[in-house]
Amino acid sequence: MTAPLRRRSLLKGLAGSAFVLVVPRALADLDTRLEAALSERFGERRPQQGGVELELSRLVENGNSVAVTVRAASGEPAPAALHLFMPRNPEPWGTSFQVAPPALAEFSTRIRLAGTQDVLAVAEWADGRLGAMAASVMVTLGACADDLYLEF
Repeated sequence: MTAPLRRRSLLKGLAGSAFVLVVPRALADLDTRLEAALSERFGERRPQQGGVELELSRLVENGNSVAVTVRAASGEPAPAALHLFMPRNPEPWGTSFQVAPPALAEFSTRIRLAGTQDVLAVAEWADGRLGAMAASVMVTLGACADDLYLEF
């Protein structure tokens, strides 16, 4: 004998279905936005893991001012440029710095984060090679409260 369908069970099932249908679409949109930003900067080239170091807090209370440092990995030749991407922000590309010897291939700045996301640092060498490092940042109070982000 089967138990009758109860309201609570029905609501749990509907909530689970909505989560399964909506979350992958939002994540796919983030991947699409990051892919578009990378294509705009690098064309068909894609970064490989390594060659750059990314330092930032993994848990921040407020996304309005997050300290971040990007530098070439030790033992690597100095890259020609360093780039920073934040895919959940209204503009996924954050900043780029051109590096010329004898300058140190490193920068520190503060960024705004719209919410919890993976921040991506990319190093670009003169020979066209790209290296990357990503770090997940959990933001308890996001910045960039824009109508664009009400959909996430």
